[in-house]
Amino acid sequence: MGLVENIKDVAKIVQQSDNIELYRQLVNLSEQALDQQNTINHLHEEIKRLKKKLKIKEDIQRHPELYLTLEGEDDAIYCTHCWDNEEKLIQMRTTNGQFECPHCKLKGVFDNNEIEIYKAKNNPLNILHGL
Repeated sequence: MGLVENIKDVAKIVQQSDNIELYRQLVNLSEQALDQQNTINHLHEEIKRLKKKLKIKEDIQRHPELYLTLEGEDDAIYCTHCWDNEEKLIQMRTTNGQFECPHCKLKGVFDNNEIEIYKAKNNPLNILHGL
């Protein structure tokens, strides 16, 4: 049985004894107990949030090309600017070896080989010569 249930049981007994002042004090105590329980629940949620953030910080891998990855995650890259300034993991849009953050518009290259292939295919001289 929890604290609130015990207070309710005592309140019933006090109410039956017609001691109004003691009953008021028990009601006040009950309200305080509920407030404390709400605070405890809020703090538990905050602890979970902070543990999650700490885990992310431990898993972050920085790359010289101005993007982040998370350890064990090979298919997503994240914006360094958004993480460093807002602690938000914003996944980058990737196309042809380039990336762009949809939030802050940071751009860069993550695969130089793909960029060279892209440039070669779209080079006007290569198109004219049928390459």
